[in-house]
Amino acid sequence: MVPNLIIPQALASFPPFLKDASRRNGRGKKGLEKMTNRERILKAIRGEMPDRLPFAPRLDLWYNANVQAGTLPERHKNRTFDQIARAEGWALHKINPEYQKPRKPEDNLHWALGILSYKESVFGFRFSPDVDVEVKEGGGRTKITYHTPVGSVSTTTVYTEEMRKAGVSNFWVEEHALKGPKDYRVVAYIFENLKLFRDDRDFLKWKEEIGEDGVPFTLAGRAASPMHHIQKYFVDATDFYFHYHDYAKEMQALAESMGGFFDEIIQQVGDSQVEVVYWGANFDDMITYPAFFEKDIVPWIRKAADILERKGKYVSCHCDGENLGLMDLIRDSGMHIAEAITPAPMTKVPIEEYYRRWSDKLTLFGGIPSILLLRESISDEEFEAYLDHLFKAIAPGRRMILGIADSTPPKAVFERLVRIGEKVEKEGRLPLEAGAFRPLIHPAVPEAVKPVLREIVWDEEFRQVQNDVLEGDQAAIQEHIQSLLAKGVKAEEILKRGMLSAMEVISERFKNGEAFIPEVLLSARAMNGAVKVLQPHLGGTQRAAKGKVLIGTVKGDLHDIGKNLVITMLKGVGFETVDLGIDVPTPAFIKAVEEHKPHILGLSALLTTTMPQMQAVIECLTQKGLRDRVKVMVGGAPVNEKFARDIGADGYAADGADAVTLAKKLIRQE
Repeated sequence: MVPNLIIPQALASFPPFLKDASRRNGRGKKGLEKMTNRERILKAIRGEMPDRLPFAPRLDLWYNANVQAGTLPERHKNRTFDQIARAEGWALHKINPEYQKPRKPEDNLHWALGILSYKESVFGFRFSPDVDVEVKEGGGRTKITYHTPVGSVSTTTVYTEEMRKAGVSNFWVEEHALKGPKDYRVVAYIFENLKLFRDDRDFLKWKEEIGEDGVPFTLAGRAASPMHHIQKYFVDATDFYFHYHDYAKEMQALAESMGGFFDEIIQQVGDSQVEVVYWGANFDDMITYPAFFEKDIVPWIRKAADILERKGKYVSCHCDGENLGLMDLIRDSGMHIAEAITPAPMTKVPIEEYYRRWSDKLTLFGGIPSILLLRESISDEEFEAYLDHLFKAIAPGRRMILGIADSTPPKAVFERLVRIGEKVEKEGRLPLEAGAFRPLIHPAVPEAVKPVLREIVWDEEFRQVQNDVLEGDQAAIQEHIQSLLAKGVKAEEILKRGMLSAMEVISERFKNGEAFIPEVLLSARAMNGAVKVLQPHLGGTQRAAKGKVLIGTVKGDLHDIGKNLVITMLKGVGFETVDLGIDVPTPAFIKAVEEHKPHILGLSALLTTTMPQMQAVIECLTQKGLRDRVKVMVGGAPVNEKFARDIGADGYAADGADAVTLAKKLIRQE
């Protein structure tokens, strides 16, 4: 029996939203031969051709925020997000766990260690009896100290009322487990002695509730490998790269000690009744840069996929970041589904490139960037043009499941979702016809080639210092600077000809995809340490900054790695920077502008929910009479040039390298 299957003869006795779902899914008297949404999704995953494109938009974040605000569409008042999807005839998106609806407190308690279990899981966990867990809660913070026979580590997670109102589902880790080399052994002990056990009753009940309206993905883990787990949970996003370099042996030993935990997960999901396994999330060619992805993530994706495929399961990875530098690695990783793919205009890879490069090996899930649903970012005309382009770019439509990448934003124009559903129903019958089209945003992305590094122009007198910056060697550079100073070389010359010249090369390499975040951070660290050595010798002039930049992440947003990278790169090429941190309220920005008198104010937002805060800051600058005194640049994943123009910013930067270019341009306009 198929759960929740609507019998046509009894249709009149069902609520209106179920009758709507029946008609849209072809369950009327004339449409019994049509596939269910579950059948469509499974056929797409298997590489077969369903009758039409599956469409499964993720609604949970949008729904949570709009329920809190009382702004659900009138026709969907008092409905759950599953009921809304069914009413519109969309497949249920059942991939991401409902993190804020745990079955029991311990489901979320150990978020900062990445030890998670929800109704969407098929296993539970037990700590060793000799691991004592001390919990202190209050003010939206949960501090946990893990006492083990080999030492103790502590973590703190945050989930505030403001985050809940914004629809945010993930916790923020304020205090990470790994603070130094002594903590590695403690964390290793916890994982070496952690036990998993079968607990799939809630999953099977959930699967039955979903019925023919979707396919439930079980959560194996949000990390795809032990090293990826360390990166996601145990260390600050920026500090991870320093730990990876400075404590390489300790980190590798910890990753190896966690291998048994990952093997147990594979066994548990492999022996369960699941069909699709959620294995790892948030791949991005800046954060999980190509060399790291290939060495530390791909082997575990391949291992999981190989074992689980033999047991009739499919592996899905949440590939929601910038994948330009990972295109071939993801394609050849062994995963069966690349979920939450986010093409241009939100990233650099057009949808036609994703489909051309991947659809012969894996199923694509996503393809509709979340900013397409925001009128502030995309006009109605641009939205319609993208949809027309999309249906031609993914022809013939095999191995394609349409979805919103990464999620429907809280401020989404709901009728745009409806419009996508209508287009799928009217024009989504497979196979699609390609027809003639011109790329909307970008030319074709070239196949992966080995980058040719931009060569530095060596200055023989400062060659050692230049090389130290390029290599990120913080010990050697200080020795070489002391040697130059002892020879009477001016500090200003060492700074300009030795250090800044090398950082300009690093910046250009990063911009061109020839260097990645570790090289930038390590070079910047070496340079910043060297500047401290030089400072007493710079005299009254100190360091001649190119300009002063004040930067912070806006109120309600706790992301900082992008901001940190921008600061690092600006500082590296000679700007003076002031970091205001994360979750910065508008009054704090205004006060800082008055106090520091910067040439440029940088505003960062990684969430669609916090984008409006940028406009609030700019409007407040105007009200206070400060707007003409400072240039404003904005950036972050959901931000684009149209949004920047509309809110009155002076410029938009897509990443750290663009921020350097933009800052130089804005300074020239002073």
